[in-house]
Amino acid sequence: MSEEVTYATLTFQDSLGAGNRNNLRKRGYPASSPTWRWAALSLLTLCLLLLLGLVTLGIMFLQTSNEINSDSEKLSQLQETIHQRQDNLSQQLGNYRNFSMEEEFLKSQISSLLEKQEQMAIKLCQELVIRTSDHKCNPCPKMWQWHRNSCYYFATNEEKTWANSRKHCMDKNSTLVKIDSSEEKDFLKMQPLPKFPFFWLGLSWDPSGRSWLWEDGSDPSPSLFSTKEYAQINGSKGCAYFQNGNIYTSRCSAEISWICEKTAALVKIEDLD
Repeated sequence: MSEEVTYATLTFQDSLGAGNRNNLRKRGYPASSPTWRWAALSLLTLCLLLLLGLVTLGIMFLQTSNEINSDSEKLSQLQETIHQRQDNLSQQLGNYRNFSMEEEFLKSQISSLLEKQEQMAIKLCQELVIRTSDHKCNPCPKMWQWHRNSCYYFATNEEKTWANSRKHCMDKNSTLVKIDSSEEKDFLKMQPLPKFPFFWLGLSWDPSGRSWLWEDGSDPSPSLFSTKEYAQINGSKGCAYFQNGNIYTSRCSAEISWICEKTAALVKIEDLD
């Protein structure tokens, strides 16, 4: 009797357990599955990875921020250094400009002093030459007349055509005289020349240009001629000559004396002793 009771009790408990499970299934509580477990584990792992990524990005951001701040400080220091160097360069340029201005001023002063010294040397040499024509300071060769910046050779004992006279002057490293001013014209007139002096000038008619030209190719200045002289020059062709302070024209084949001219040498101060 006691054994039967025991069996009934166990059977009831088992049937009750089975009934409870069926009721749970009917109420919507599904049984646990290995797939859901793996899904939950995967989500947890993903969350951990995301968290790790966020931490890593935060660390990298802090490092980058620190590097940017450091670079900004270096850039600021570099800009300050550049500004200082620019200021120094500007100051140096200002000093150089002042030095250049002072240098130019000194050069102009030296040039002015040298020019005055040269003028004084020329005047002193002229006085010495007046007393002694062959003084060593004379910038012109012997037998040449010195006036201002030119030396003149008066061929008073020979007569040649204009072309041969020109060649003679070229052989002496000179040209037939060119009259540049009325003052030079008066100088030639005042020279102690023969009674009937006729001297070729370096002025001739240029057929190609149909004009009168000096040997250097320049045109004669109308101010050098009187009205009569200018009318004669314009109305004729040939070569010009000088007589008693006036300019005349003649055929170039005529044989008369001539005047050569060349630039005078510089007066040396050491030759003034």
